[in-house]
Amino acid sequence: MPEKSSDIQGIGLRPVFLILAAQTGITALAALVLAATLGGQAAWSALVGGGISLAATAYFAVRVFAGDRSDLKRVVRAFYVGEAHKIVLTAVLIVVAIKWLNVAFMPMFGTYMATLLVFWFALLPVIDTADGRKTKKTG
Repeated sequence: MPEKSSDIQGIGLRPVFLILAAQTGITALAALVLAATLGGQAAWSALVGGGISLAATAYFAVRVFAGDRSDLKRVVRAFYVGEAHKIVLTAVLIVVAIKWLNVAFMPMFGTYMATLLVFWFALLPVIDTADGRKTKKTG
């Protein structure tokens, strides 16, 4: 975790935009593949699942990065509150999708999970360099 608030300020918004772009790409790819193999409802379901992940990620980013990042305690609190709200938002959107949007569960949930993995894997380089040092990669 960064030691100073300036470390958090230095992260910037570029990783957020990269994560959202990657999630959008995975969603589009899943929808295209599912449209070609399983049909329109599966593609629609993939779009909904990816959209849920995009909405939750965008909410989290706004919650964390929109406020004052000069106080490290506020930043940490924003991460925890943002993540809690992201989980609730995700659950609500999944229930709405299942109940009212006529989705096939597996394509929706599979695409949601794929975009969620993008979120976590995309954070690795940011976490790796948050203290200003690169860790030595082995292998």
